[in-house]
Amino acid sequence: MNKYIVELTEDQLKQLGIEVEPEFTYPLVKRSKRAGAIIKFTSMSGGTTVWKGNTCFKIGYVSNNFIKHTSDEWEDVAYDSERDLWDGQPVECWDDEDTHRRHIRFYNAKDKSIYSYKGERDKVDFDNYKVDFDNYKAIPSDRYDEWILEAYKTLEK
Repeated sequence: MNKYIVELTEDQLKQLGIEVEPEFTYPLVKRSKRAGAIIKFTSMSGGTTVWKGNTCFKIGYVSNNFIKHTSDEWEDVAYDSERDLWDGQPVECWDDEDTHRRHIRFYNAKDKSIYSYKGERDKVDFDNYKVDFDNYKAIPSDRYDEWILEAYKTLEK
């Protein structure tokens, strides 16, 4: 029996009733509109919970059965793939010359800097406020104090 390979266009596949899933570059970070949880997707429905929101999933929960990230259930969260940090993520930050000091801030993935002291994204007085550091390191979720959880809710999205 001979085998043949037939290449079809996306339109031809649709006419045959075959749904073509678009290709994505992973990871993708999405927030549940309903529950507030943030998932770092590594596949269409697989990933890790990185922010609890008001769900039963703990931070670090891994599943291959999340609602597909293409669903209207999700909204995009900015993600800095170079630093592997998502928007609003609690981080330690410091400059190279800071040998004995670390700052705890929330990462601003859209601008690759940090949120202001008041949780604002764009209203920063650059002359009196440092918005970028040489180094950023994610704070492990088991070190989130209550004030971090409460302050996160007030960040300007």
